[in-house]
Amino acid sequence: MAYEFVAGDTGSILEVTCKNDDDSTAINLTGCTVALQWKGIDGVLVSKSMTVTNAVGGVAQYQFATAELFSGAMEFEVKITDVNSKVIRSLNLLSEGVRRAL
Repeated sequence: MAYEFVAGDTGSILEVTCKNDDDSTAINLTGCTVALQWKGIDGVLVSKSMTVTNAVGGVAQYQFATAELFSGAMEFEVKITDVNSKVIRSLNLLSEGVRRAL
């Protein structure tokens, strides 16, 4: 398993580029809200707002807070809500390896 994150770190940032499935063009995030969702260590759904860093390029990022990253494989979903309250979610879950801290 490749590791991208370390459990308990608070400086780790997950950056995603949201793209249309049919032609791989960036989804314009202007006026949209973007959330990162995952199941916490207790199995409860966590939903956190992402920061849009390049709206036209479809780029958003999230910086993890204390106790949000735990060791093992974590799966994430991106949820986009447009200005008309229409929701689209990532078709595939993002899977990231998180190693335990020493």
